[in-house]
Amino acid sequence: MKSTLLTTTALIAFAGAAAAEVTFSGSATLGYNDTTVTSTVALTSSSPAWTTTNTGSTPAGSALDDNQGFYWDANVAVTLSEELDNGLTASATFDFDVADLTLGDTLEAGSYVLSLTSDTAGMYFGDTAFAAETRWSGAGDMESDSFSEADGETVLRGDFEVAMVEASLSVVVADTNGATAHTASGGSDSFDQMSFGAAADFGQFTVIAAYQEEGDLGGTGNGDYNADEVFGLSVGATFAGADITVAYASDETAGTNSTGIEVSYPFGDAITATAYYVAEDDGTDEDNYGVNVAYASGAIAVAVDYDYDQGVDKWGVEGSYDLGNGITVLAGVLNENEGDDTDYYVAGTYDLGGGADLLVSYGVDDDFDQEDEIGANEYQEGATVEINFTF
Repeated sequence: MKSTLLTTTALIAFAGAAAAEVTFSGSATLGYNDTTVTSTVALTSSSPAWTTTNTGSTPAGSALDDNQGFYWDANVAVTLSEELDNGLTASATFDFDVADLTLGDTLEAGSYVLSLTSDTAGMYFGDTAFAAETRWSGAGDMESDSFSEADGETVLRGDFEVAMVEASLSVVVADTNGATAHTASGGSDSFDQMSFGAAADFGQFTVIAAYQEEGDLGGTGNGDYNADEVFGLSVGATFAGADITVAYASDETAGTNSTGIEVSYPFGDAITATAYYVAEDDGTDEDNYGVNVAYASGAIAVAVDYDYDQGVDKWGVEGSYDLGNGITVLAGVLNENEGDDTDYYVAGTYDLGGGADLLVSYGVDDDFDQEDEIGANEYQEGATVEINFTF
């Protein structure tokens, strides 16, 4: 769900010492959703038997994150920062879930990052992105560029910039449950899955290389962790106003590879068209391709998208209109399964000012393939009224 922050800053200064900056921010959400999804049988990929009720129960075999009835949460985030005498900046960030369907939780940090940075380098420890994830940019929907994406692992990452090259190197210290590489390997390793990413500019060309080694932790608690060894190389350039990217990725462990090209071209100031084609060498040998046309002018924004993804046709049309006075209406129609099951939504947002906004939406996920995340803004199934506050 959407959240924005209004920041309050406290400066603590001592004579003869650098000033330490302590920043507090917070957000709160209150909402109501009228739909609960429950299955009459356990969910299977071939024959999901679903009914929509207001029973307040959780569907058997489902992975939906639908809120049921009233829901609420609140969060407080803290940033500590200080400039050191040698030109480095030390910083620590963490946040607390104050309430989540409760009237008050025992405070426990939900994320934590400690960093030491300069103008050309940085060291990060905690809940931060992997190196390959930080630098990699492929060409369209490539199946083999399956670099791990951090989501709660403890990561140590270093970034540095030399001349025209920006590079990152990272390792996983512990998985989402706190299990260390030392524990998983039986005591032989201090870290897991070294990852590397680098991007270099050569005139009108940008070259990106990324690599991650095989991992041992298995990604417990994070479905976006991939234990495979993965390599990727891409080259991007601009010719006659068109942005062109050619990329190659290989999942060395699975023995698959992807070779893709993506072209994006603006037609005037309002329309941008993007198309891609990816040749897949894997068990299916089903190539991927797609096209997206986006229009944005004044109060109107519309995006039309078509993808052929591993043998499945997918399409969607989404748009928004700014009525002024803080009111925006949005609507979309999508089909992700090449069948008769079509998802759609209508929504409206109202900027209440002072860091608060109101959302009203109605969505239908016809076969629940979107897992209660309908459209680009991930609207919920059924009718939703939600207000977000920022402090």
